[in-house]
Amino acid sequence: MIRGFLPRLKSIADAVSRFVQETHIARLTIMAVRLWPRLRLLSLLLALLGLSCVLLAGWSARTVFMTLSPASPSGIGAGIAAALTGVVMLELCAFTMIAGIEAVLQLAHDFGRHRAGALLALATILAAAVALRALSDGAEQGMEGWAALGVTAVLLALTGWFERRYRRPARLGFRDFHVDVVEARQFLASAVHGA
Repeated sequence: MIRGFLPRLKSIADAVSRFVQETHIARLTIMAVRLWPRLRLLSLLLALLGLSCVLLAGWSARTVFMTLSPASPSGIGAGIAAALTGVVMLELCAFTMIAGIEAVLQLAHDFGRHRAGALLALATILAAAVALRALSDGAEQGMEGWAALGVTAVLLALTGWFERRYRRPARLGFRDFHVDVVEARQFLASAVHGA
């Protein structure tokens, strides 16, 4: 009886493992891990996006649980609804992040390095202005101010990396922007489709 049960248990574990690997959040995580040795900044940014998806899903699940817990005396119904909400929000957020990365890569491919660098610099300036405005509104600093400050820091790091990597041909480590964008699109396509 136990010998017949162990193969079934192993096949169930394999099916669950394949299901988890097919989720968008797992693919986002796998992309971050694969990028780590070569492009640490981009790997950290992908990990940060994945962490923000997990935090958003956790916050959504908590909100659903707190909303439904008065109507569910045992808490089982509220717990199931919260778990489903968390899983759905996690997948939607990761899907949105991957679609956003694809859109940014398409824009970078269409615009070229000079326009992409200019747009990145403008986005950084705009984020810095929003962060300064949010932090100067008063002594009470809300979540919006800290989020704007975090986005500004990420954009500043990304702009500095972009300038060093693609805008200064005399610098050691200069790369061809178009080739890197094409490679990034191929890497993203293979990661999204599970290759």
